[in-house]
Order: sequence, then C-alpha cells, then structure tokens
Amino acid sequence: MNDILKYTMFIWLVSASCSGNSVRDTDAGADADTDSDSDTDTDTDSDSDSDGDAGKDSGGDNDCTQPKAVPNCKDGWCRIDPGCFIWGSPYGEPCRGAYDETQVQVTLTKPYLMSQHEVTQKEWKAAGFPNPSRDVDPQKPVSHINWFEAAAYANKLSEAAGLATCYELKECQGTIGSGCPDGIHSEWCTLLDNDATGEIYNCKGDPHKYDHWATCPGYRLPTSAEWEYAARAGTTTATYNGALTTTDGDSCKKDPTLEPIAWYCFNSGLKMQTVCGKQPNGWGLCDMLGNTEEWVDYVYTGFSLSMNEGQEGPLIDPQGAHVKTDEKRRSLRGGNFYLAACFSCASRKSSPPLDNRVLVNGIRLVRTIFEDSSKSK
Repeated sequence: MNDILKYTMFIWLVSASCSGNSVRDTDAGADADTDSDSDTDTDTDSDSDSDGDAGKDSGGDNDCTQPKAVPNCKDGWCRIDPGCFIWGSPYGEPCRGAYDETQVQVTLTKPYLMSQHEVTQKEWKAAGFPNPSRDVDPQKPVSHINWFEAAAYANKLSEAAGLATCYELKECQGTIGSGCPDGIHSEWCTLLDNDATGEIYNCKGDPHKYDHWATCPGYRLPTSAEWEYAARAGTTTATYNGALTTTDGDSCKKDPTLEPIAWYCFNSGLKMQTVCGKQPNGWGLCDMLGNTEEWVDYVYTGFSLSMNEGQEGPLIDPQGAHVKTDEKRRSLRGGNFYLAACFSCASRKSSPPLDNRVLVNGIRLVRTIFEDSSKSK
C-alpha cells in the first residue's frame, strides 16, 4: 500500500477534533529536564476564523488558577501538581469536535506522576509481554495495543512495585499481542471487524477496582482530564507551543508551531519515531501531541464532559460517563505520526473500540501521589 493511500485511510480511521487560538501564557518546556533537544524555532503569531455550529462553551470562573508548570522528572516519571484548567477548546475553532470539546472548568485535587514519554517497546517487553509493534525498535513507543492490554501492563507495573493493582480484568479471552491477520488488517483490527480473529485480547465487565480511580495506589491509565491537564502544562492554546497556523485537516501541511514539539504527517515520514526527539512541555513530558495516540480511562460518548458527569461545571476530579458492562469504546488522546497538524492538539480525542489494535495506539501511565510517603514514588 503506498504512503498516500495509507495516510488517507488513517485519516478516515482515526481523525477527530481539536482547536486552539487563545494566547500562550507560559514558556512551556523551555527548561525541561529531558534528554530531548531541538534546534527549530517557531512563530506562533496566528489566528483562526473558522465557523462552528455546535457545542457552545461554558468556560469557567475567574479564580481558575494552576501552578506554573515546572519540570520535576526522575527515572522517567514527571510530577504533575494539581490545579485548575479549562477543558476543551474555544467555540468555532477549526478541526474542533462539535460537542465533546465544549469547554468547562476542571479542578484536579491530587498530584500524580506521569510517564515522561510513551511506554517504549523495551519497557513493554521487560514486563513479559510480546512486542506487537510493526515498526520494531526498542526506543520507539509500543503500539498496536488495545485498552485491555494497556490495563494489563499497568497491573504488571503495579505488581512489580509492590502496589495494589487498579484493574480486575475478568473473563478475558485471547492473547496479548495477537489477533490481527496479515494484509491490510495487520495495521489495524478489532473484534468488530470480520477479518479479525478471536485471539484479540479482550475482557468483560467493569475492570475498575476503585470507584474513584485516582484513589488506586498503583499504576493506571490517566483520566481524560488528567491527560489534558498534563498536556496543556498551564497553556490555553491548541498546543503548549502556541496556536496552530494550519486549519485544514484534510491535507498534510507544515505547521511551524508544531514542528519543534510533535511528530505528525509532515515531519514523521509517516513513521513512528523514537521517544523524546522533540521539545517537551512545561512539565517535562515528551510527545504529548504527536507520535502515537495514547489510551486514557474515559468512556467516549461524543457528548461534553459536563453531560458525561451529569452536572454543569466547575467539575472536581471528573472521570466521565459511568462504565457500563456493555460499553464498547474508550478514548485515545493526542495526535499521531499519521495525522495532519490541525488534529495534533491538547483537546483532541478519538473513540475506537476497547479491543481496537492500531499501529498508532500507544500508552502513557500515571500514578497518584499520596500524602503518605509509603504509597508514593
């Protein structure tokens, strides 16, 4: 399959929405403690004039403040201090979700650790799992994993650290890393697809062992709110480097704002890249907006966060819609190496089935920091 056809098919498969044209309010990533570097500067003097017709924003109160994002990273984990932010994107922006990006004020009350980069293939294999990635390189993100496999990996890390696990994976079938046949479906497959096999790893019921997911002592997938708060790092624009200059989601164009911070269709060669090859954000996190998309713990409904929570904002530690036993979809956050720049932003979400295995699906874990130092890293 040629690259143009592959790119077109992946845009159809995984593209979703995002935006940003508010003013950058921090010098994100300028002094982050990371091994990555970049020699590219960016000009963020851009604006957007696209029209929108749905999802009016509720915004938030004037007292929504958050600490300055400062890199505090050790052994591949970065501390994220709690605070307030505005979830979503401004009404009427290009490539914006009509409803799921409706803005609302969100406050996170617990500090947490987040992986500095996407889980690498080396780290995945060290947990004892076979590497399902098609583009094999120990320093590239593990990919082609579904939500259940991501939860299983989180449990493995918790067990290795002597911590309580966050997920009870019940009535599981299939084999981790298996189930996608050769041909076109070697790049993506799901049990909903007639060409997939029953070997795709999948489980039944609500896997959460804790009603409030952040109270779990072990490693887990971030809530969607935790992911977006960390990705923004105190900024309010579409990216932590400023507003995007491209507004066309149907073509692959260079965006000077995105170039130094993310891998996307224009600069990736339509291939996954090694982690931390671009400038990190203010927390010291690499590749939040482009390389692989990242599974989060969020039931995707297509509606606003407020509607999923069943209340208007401001919201405190939101988790989203209640997990139902027959729920089939979760969210992926961020851009990926196949997507156009317009989709590579902090508010973007996509909504594949839980068992979906795609070569752009990756993971980045978190762990709550508790006041009791015996429970924190």
